[in-house]
Amino acid sequence: METKKNMKLAMIIILVAATMSSLGQLAWKFGADATTINLKYGLFILGFVLAGLGMVFLMIAFRFGEVSILQPMMSIGFALSIVFGFLFLDEPITTTKIIGTFFIIAGSALLGYEGGRGDE
Repeated sequence: METKKNMKLAMIIILVAATMSSLGQLAWKFGADATTINLKYGLFILGFVLAGLGMVFLMIAFRFGEVSILQPMMSIGFALSIVFGFLFLDEPITTTKIIGTFFIIAGSALLGYEGGRGDE
């Protein structure tokens, strides 16, 4: 029972890690497009901090769960990047992106299901 509880905690932490990493990448994109040097460097630093926090949360998650399940779940960050690109950068969401995102989420859900089963 404790293993199952720990794995659920690890999966929540992984979602936080993936979100932080995606937000870091978004900050880098804004930094690349910034018009002033101070804003550019500020956004680059913010991106490094967010991406770094994402990696810290990833390492914390590894303490509570299996790497073989948790590391692939970081791919949720790719799906988040598509959503963030649409919301903040006016990037289109195409049919191909929707299908790809579906497979990413389905794969992560399968891994989450496997992790939630524990040592059955």
